[in-house]
Order: sequence, then C-alpha cells, then structure tokens
Amino acid sequence: MSASSARVERLVVSAFAVPTDRPESDGTLAWQSTTLVLVEATGGGCTGLGYTYTDAAAAPVVQRVLAPCVLGQSAMGPAPCTERMLRAVRNLGQTGLIAMAISAVDMALWDLKARLLELPLATLLGSVRDRVTAYGSGGFTSYSAAELAGQLSGWVGQGMRRVKMKVGRHPEDDVARVRQAREAIGPGAELFVDANGAYTVKQAIALAARFAELGVTWFEEPVSSDDLAGLRRVRAHVPAAVEVAAGEYGPSPR
Repeated sequence: MSASSARVERLVVSAFAVPTDRPESDGTLAWQSTTLVLVEATGGGCTGLGYTYTDAAAAPVVQRVLAPCVLGQSAMGPAPCTERMLRAVRNLGQTGLIAMAISAVDMALWDLKARLLELPLATLLGSVRDRVTAYGSGGFTSYSAAELAGQLSGWVGQGMRRVKMKVGRHPEDDVARVRQAREAIGPGAELFVDANGAYTVKQAIALAARFAELGVTWFEEPVSSDDLAGLRRVRAHVPAAVEVAAGEYGPSPR
C-alpha cells in the first residue's frame, strides 16, 4: 500500500499513572504522580504515537468522541481530522481536558504521516532551526534546599547551561531559594523561574526585580496565563533582562 492511499485503521488510547520519586509541588498544585495519556494511530503498516499529561478521563473522550472522527480517514490528512474533532466537541468545550485529548490524537496522526513518508517529524512539519538547546526543569517547591541545589547543579554538571525551578508556593521565601539555586549552579548557567500563576501582578513585578539581581533571565507564568492584562503589565514593568512567558497550558480562548 502506498503512503498516499493509507487510511487510519486503528486508534488505541491508554492511560498510565506514573508515580514521582517523592512528593512534588509548584506554586499552585501538589502531586505524587503524573498521568500520561498515550494515543497510537495505526495505518498502512505504521503506527504513530501521541501523548499528553492530563487526567485519565481524557481516554474515554478519545475513544467515544474523537476516534469516530479519525478512523477510516486518509492518513495523509491530519489537519482535516483535527477540524472534524473540533466540530465533534462543540457541546463539550474545546479547552482543558478536551484540548489535551485532541492534542494527543493530533500528534499521533502527524507522527503516523511522518512514518508513512519515512521522514523525521521535524522535516515533515518544517523546522526553523537545526538544533535547540535543552534545559533542566524541576526545582519543585517541595524540595529542601539541599535537594534543590543537588538537582540543579547536577544538570549543570551534565552540560546543561539552562535550568528552571518552581517558585510561588511561599513567596516570602522565594528570593532566598533563588539565591540558593544561583549559588549551586554558579554564575555561568542561566536560571529560569516558573510561578505557575501563583503571584499577584504586584508581587510578580517586585520579585522579578529581585530575581534579576540573581541573574534570572526567564520568568514563566508569573500570573495566571488566563490573565492577559496581568501578563502585559508584568512584562511592561520587569527588568529588561527578564523575559516573561505564559505557561505551556496557554490562555483559554476568548
């Protein structure tokens, strides 16, 4: 069968609860496991993989609502499949868990197309850069000072030149924690912070100035990603050396 004639023959979804090695928390949540929802799309003798991390309740959404939009469709057309999925969830909403379920299926379909065409997915989608720099992400607010320093300095010791830590659980302690992190990684590595929307606008602006003194260059989700006006105010008032970003969850559609 040629790639151009391949159809999506099967869509399998699985959910896995992956325990963390210790309790973890950020500025707004605490957890002891992470749920991974895995989607496998099969057609033309190949299988594409997609995943998301959300509640296991996304799995039946994939099975009952999204799979009928995809099965039997051309494996060369991920975009039309995604349009069908978006129409199918009209009465369920398109954000939160539903968006994560769609994203896992969408990813699996694009991966399937890349495998059928025997191309790296980056080549199929069109890469902008030849390489990207990895950074270590962790530094949870539940960590002791020793655990924080050990994790971040360990990544730097492995060659990562950028590391990210969580802040916001106890704002009054955050400057001290960031200072501990800076001392652990030394002056040569970049330090990022992620508040997961825990701060008020005034807190974020004040703390950004203190963080900048310690060499922080990236401030992720200082306020909720849904607070677009707040993000704008923070970005307008932080030191020039500090980049401000929304979280990976992104703002809800307006």
